[in-house]
Amino acid sequence: MKINKQTFLNIYFPILLFLISFCWKLYYIGTRDVCLDEPFTLYHAQFNVWNILKLPTQNEPNPPLFMLLLHFWIKLFGISASSIRFLPLFCNALTTVFMYFIGKKFFSLWSGILSSGIFILSTYHFYFGLEARTYSMLSMATAASLYFFISLIKEPNKTKYIPALIISNFFLIYSHYFGLLIVFVQLITSFMFLENKKIFKKIWIAIIITGILFLPMAIIVIKQFLISSKGTWVQPPSKSEYLNQIWWFLNSKIIFNITLFIFFIGIIYAILTCTAKKIPREFIIIFLWWFIPFTLMFFVSFKIPMFLNRYILFNTIGFYLSIAIIINMLYDRTPLYIVSGLYLYFMFTQLQINSKDFYYREVKNTVNDVKNKLTPNTIILIYPSWADLGFMYYYNRSIFQNVSLYDTLLNKNNIYHVWNFAEVKEKLKMHKNNRIIFIQDGQLEDKTISTYLDSIYVISSKTFYPQCFNVSSYEMK
Repeated sequence: MKINKQTFLNIYFPILLFLISFCWKLYYIGTRDVCLDEPFTLYHAQFNVWNILKLPTQNEPNPPLFMLLLHFWIKLFGISASSIRFLPLFCNALTTVFMYFIGKKFFSLWSGILSSGIFILSTYHFYFGLEARTYSMLSMATAASLYFFISLIKEPNKTKYIPALIISNFFLIYSHYFGLLIVFVQLITSFMFLENKKIFKKIWIAIIITGILFLPMAIIVIKQFLISSKGTWVQPPSKSEYLNQIWWFLNSKIIFNITLFIFFIGIIYAILTCTAKKIPREFIIIFLWWFIPFTLMFFVSFKIPMFLNRYILFNTIGFYLSIAIIINMLYDRTPLYIVSGLYLYFMFTQLQINSKDFYYREVKNTVNDVKNKLTPNTIILIYPSWADLGFMYYYNRSIFQNVSLYDTLLNKNNIYHVWNFAEVKEKLKMHKNNRIIFIQDGQLEDKTISTYLDSIYVISSKTFYPQCFNVSSYEMK
């Protein structure tokens, strides 16, 4: 097949973008420890399908789609770090392609190139694109939904965009409940097309079918909302957090300031050269695609906290596209190429890959330390109870994989994950003459248990692994 410009831009260049995003991040896929919520997702993905489907009814805050996909994936490829992170990495790389086509098809070639470039160079997406959680898939579904939504508006005679939008919306709402906010934006922006009954009707067909598909989860969402309204572990945001997260979207405050400077100079350039372009209606959709959910989540968070980076990550899709489109509206030709190149260069300089300032964990080092301190009469206490999964993933993989006998095997090996102080005292009564290794989540400030252990035992060593675990060894007095 002869490769002309159109073929290159429509086929080969998006493949190239996919490979750049995929291969670059693939190099780092196993360089950080499996930690935080990854072990929880992986542990429950090993259960049967029915148990996974029931999990949202047991206060799991996410819909089951990603966990179901991971369930079948690990049956084929195992539970190594590289294996479990392949799915989110694939979703992340595919999002790059959607970003490119949204910009190119509805605005300009350079809108697509710049927005996909910003996405590839995002610290947030570099990290969460390699986390075995649902957030990468939610971002992909957000981009896919945006692409097919605008395609439906631009080409209402092509009926293929209705099922494509419905499928994208299905991935949205079953990746995370916050995907409903994007469906809400679709509903709001549909009224921009009231004068075109054909477009308006088709949008509403997609929205109604999406709602029907979500009915099995509706009661669970209401229940989850009522639980969250009484308080969660998430803290309300500070007033400055709105801008702080936008800075993080762009890797740093420096890039945010550079963005404002580029906009300011661009406005002057457009006025002087008379190249200012009319704001298309599609840009308003893209802007609202991130601005409404992002702003709504911020203000709601003062009552029901939810303004965390991974929860708001999907808003970066519309945000990056908005920046790229504005730059393309303000500049043209050579100035556009120079500004775009410099912008991506500065994004690259602020990119953090495996930074110790960003979700750094030392689970493997913690496990190695514990193993070196073990003696035949040692018992291990892990607090709080949910901190055990990340530890056990590296400590004993066979126990971690035996989900049906997990607790039994822990106790057989003198390992106890405890919920509270009373449970600790109970275990100590069972093992009066044993050495103790106490492992506590490093971000907890509760010293009740450690103070009690200090009063009845002699502490022989204590090590803190940043943002991860406090490991203390105790001997009998």
